[in-house]
Amino acid sequence: MKKVSMKFISLILVMAVITTCCVVAAVSASAAAGDVVYFDNSVTNFTTPYAYTWGGGGNGGWPGQPMTKVKDNIWAYSLTNDDNNIIFSNNGSNQSADLTVAGNNKLATPTGNGDRFQVNWTDYSGDSTLPTQATQATQATQATQSGGSAGTIYCQNAANWSTVYCYMWNSSSDTNASWPGVKMTDLGDGVWEYNYSKSFQNVIFSQNGSPQTSDLSVPTNGNNIYNNATNTWDAFSNSPVKITAFTASLASPSYTDCSITLAATAKSTEGGALTYKFSANSTVLYQGSSASVVWIPTTAGNYKLTVEVSDGVNTNSRSMSFEIKSSEGLVEAYIRGFTNSLGTRYQIKRNSAITFTNDAIGGQTGNYKLFYKFQITDPNGNNNVAYYTTGKTYTYTPTMLGTYTVKAFVQNSYNNTVTNTYTYTCVDNIDENSQTTPTQNTQPTQVTQASSETQATQSQATVPTQPAQLKGDADGNGKVDINDVTAIQFYLVGVQYYKDNLNTTLADVTGDTKVKIQDANMIQQYLVGIITKL
Repeated sequence: MKKVSMKFISLILVMAVITTCCVVAAVSASAAAGDVVYFDNSVTNFTTPYAYTWGGGGNGGWPGQPMTKVKDNIWAYSLTNDDNNIIFSNNGSNQSADLTVAGNNKLATPTGNGDRFQVNWTDYSGDSTLPTQATQATQATQATQSGGSAGTIYCQNAANWSTVYCYMWNSSSDTNASWPGVKMTDLGDGVWEYNYSKSFQNVIFSQNGSPQTSDLSVPTNGNNIYNNATNTWDAFSNSPVKITAFTASLASPSYTDCSITLAATAKSTEGGALTYKFSANSTVLYQGSSASVVWIPTTAGNYKLTVEVSDGVNTNSRSMSFEIKSSEGLVEAYIRGFTNSLGTRYQIKRNSAITFTNDAIGGQTGNYKLFYKFQITDPNGNNNVAYYTTGKTYTYTPTMLGTYTVKAFVQNSYNNTVTNTYTYTCVDNIDENSQTTPTQNTQPTQVTQASSETQATQSQATVPTQPAQLKGDADGNGKVDINDVTAIQFYLVGVQYYKDNLNTTLADVTGDTKVKIQDANMIQQYLVGIITKL
C-alpha cells in the first residue's frame, strides 16, 4: 500500500514538472514586438490583407493595419506590441477566425476562403522585404540637410489618420528629422504635402509615429502620392486641377461582362467647371461633365484606366492598372454588383420595404448553381434569420433610424464562399446626392372636345404630337445619355423599378429583340463618338 502511494505521488510530481515545462515553453514561444508574420493570399485573393492584433497592447482599432506585399501572394506584418492574437481580413471583411500567433517568421496559409476561415502555420523560408532595422534609423536626433536634390512628396490620407508625418532617411545619421519626422501640410481633400531639401532614398509615413507604413523607397520619377489605405504609389501633378481620388467599384482582377464604375474626385483651385474623360487603354469610355462612368469590359487582358480632368484651361490625369479575366467557365463565386430597389448607395428609408439584389457570377461546377444569403444587422446589433437560397434578392423593412450593415454571401455548389459588406444609414427622408430618378415621359394633354359648331372646323393638327422615340433612350427621358446605360445595368441585375419602367424596345440598340450588356456597351460607344448612330 505504501509502495503504491509512493508511486502515485511520484507520478503526480512528474506530471507537475512536465506541465511546468510546457507552460514555460508556451511563454517562451509567445509573440513579441518586432516579430514578423506572413500571410499567403493565394487562397483568399484579398485586395489588401489586414492584420488585427491584440493581447499585448494591440495595433489600433479594427481592422488593424495593412500588411506589406513581399512577393507574389505573400504579405508580411511586423508586430508593434507583444500581441499573441491575430485576425487576418480583407480590410475588415471576410475575416479569419481568432488566431494565435505561432511565433516569428511564421507563414499563415488559409485552409479556405469562407468567413472565419482557419489557417495552417508553417515556417517562412522566403525572402523578406521588411528591413529589421527600420525603426532603428528613426532614432537619429539631428537632421542632416546637406547635398542632393530637393523635391516634394505627397500622402493621400485615405486611412483617415488625424495627422500625417513624413520621415525620410538614407542612413541612421542622414535623415530629415528625428523620428517620426516632419508633420506634412494638409492641402485638403485628404492630400498632405512635404517639401524636402535634399535627396532621400527611404520614407515612412505615420500618424505621428503610430500607426506607420512599412519602409518605402522614394520614387525617382517626379512628384508622387502614396495612398496609406491601399499602400500604392501614384503620380501627382501640381496642376491647379487636383484629382484627389480615382477609384473602381470592383477590385482588380475582375471579370468580363462585369459592370465597373470608375469615379474621380477633383476640383480646380481656379474655380473652373470641370469636364472628365475616362479611357481604357486607347478607348475613350466617356467624356463630359459626369465624374463617373460605367465600364463593362468584354475582353480579358491588362488595362490602363485613365481619367483626365480639365477646368477649361488646366488639365490633370490619374491612372491605374487593372486586370480583367474571362468569366467563361468561372468556378468560384464572384460578386459583381450589389443594388437595391431604391437605387441608393448610402441611405435607406425607415418603415419602407427595400429589396437588395446580389448580382454574382461563377459557380460553373457541381450542380452549376449559386446560393445566396443576406445577413442584416440593425443599429441595436440585432440580426435577421439568414439562410442560403438560390434567390439573389432579399426584401427587408428597416424600422429604426441609424446604421445598418448588410453582409452579402454567395456560395458555389462546393461551399466556397465570398462575402461583401455594405453599410447604409436609415433616414426618414432620403437626400443623398448620388440618388437619381429617371425622368418620366410627360403625358400629352387630353384634347378638349369642341362644340358641335367648331368641331367640324377643328383641324387634325390640334391632336398632340407623341414624344419622339429615340433609339437608346432606355429610361424614357427624351434624350440618350449615361443614365440610359445605368438604367440598363439596373434592369439586367433585376432592380424592380427598372424592370417595370425600362423601355426595352428603345434599349435594344443591337436589334436582337433582347436587352443585354451589349446594348449598354453600344450606347457608351455612341456617347463618346466611337460610333455615330444607334
